[in-house]
Amino acid sequence: MSKKEKIPKRIHTIILSDLHLGSRVSQSSEATDLLKKTSFRKLILLGDIFEDLNFKQLRERDWKFISLIGKISKTHKVRWVEGNHDLELSKIFGGLTGARAYKVYRWRHKGKNYAAIHGHQFDDFLVNYPLIGNWAGKIYNLIQLVDFFNDKKISHFVKRSSKGWLRLSDKVAKRAILYAQMRNIDYVFCGHTHKAMELKSDGVHYYNSGCWADVPSTYITLGDSGIKIQKYIG
Repeated sequence: MSKKEKIPKRIHTIILSDLHLGSRVSQSSEATDLLKKTSFRKLILLGDIFEDLNFKQLRERDWKFISLIGKISKTHKVRWVEGNHDLELSKIFGGLTGARAYKVYRWRHKGKNYAAIHGHQFDDFLVNYPLIGNWAGKIYNLIQLVDFFNDKKISHFVKRSSKGWLRLSDKVAKRAILYAQMRNIDYVFCGHTHKAMELKSDGVHYYNSGCWADVPSTYITLGDSGIKIQKYIG
């Protein structure tokens, strides 16, 4: 989406992930702005909406996002898919907002099967070494914070040049596609890697929603014009 393009006005579903509320790099105000300006029927929060269990780190802008989700859930479908940062928080968040929590959210539309799963399940390093994985995420968030006044050049360079990061994106995509094939799923959506991505393999369409802890933030829309990865330009 270029700077001249506007937020899409009418879509069926919005998918966003990895907002990391409580982190100083979370783009919660921008996510709130997106949801207020967009007409949609269903919202899928695809995991890692919170950074961790410490609610004391939440800022006013984060609470405004949470409040908006509560208002949306009264008139729209809101589906929360658990991520590795919010495995326990989803129950609390659902109680606060009315969002339904899932480990995997599946639905059917126009004869096709869809599934949304955060993606950490396909990251074997994180499964085997969760503490190291969480600390690595905190270190990257610190790089982003220091990099704020440098047009994100450092953090973007880390993403582009890190072979481990690139391998993770590919690994999650391939394993998600295999997961979908075994369950007769036509479209599978993940987050976790913070890297927006689209891939089609062996009849399965894979999409990664990217994140809202970086600039530009990315999300996915499903509508009459198809499935698209969008960039938020404020």
